[in-house]
Amino acid sequence: MKRINALLCRKATMKDFDNLCRLRSQLAFDPEDNLTTEYAAYQPENDSAWIKRCLKSRNKIILIATDKKKIYAHAIIAIITLSKKMQPYYTYHQKALLVHLYVDINYRHQGIGQALLKYTIQYLKEYGVDFIDLECYLHNEKAKNLYNKTGFRDVFVTKRLSFKEPGI
Repeated sequence: MKRINALLCRKATMKDFDNLCRLRSQLAFDPEDNLTTEYAAYQPENDSAWIKRCLKSRNKIILIATDKKKIYAHAIIAIITLSKKMQPYYTYHQKALLVHLYVDINYRHQGIGQALLKYTIQYLKEYGVDFIDLECYLHNEKAKNLYNKTGFRDVFVTKRLSFKEPGI
């Protein structure tokens, strides 16, 4: 396990694009992250285009944990703001969806994910969101423990019926 020194959490910019793409290229072979196998095979060109769109977007935010040389983790967040017309029907005005929290394979179990998650929560409080939603695989005990430790609670369970899985 490699060690890092001074960790800084901040919002990513276009200057971070190449390093973000390098970090995300681990998704192709990371056994702990089912994002790639559950939805689609990892394709670097599609992913890099999506990261570029997120960095330029007004309603997507990428936060990173870095030592100014390397990005060790990222959090991708979508901000959902209700239109004035829809606000009377909901109890919130603006919410955040934590789309993906990812830590470099070589730097896990050092508190980087927890530090970035705490930073993300504080950042989104200051941003003015009413709450943060996220989805987590049932089998991902490490992620569930991290989220529970940080104050997240179960609100609902998503069920899925897949026609592509064997036996259905």
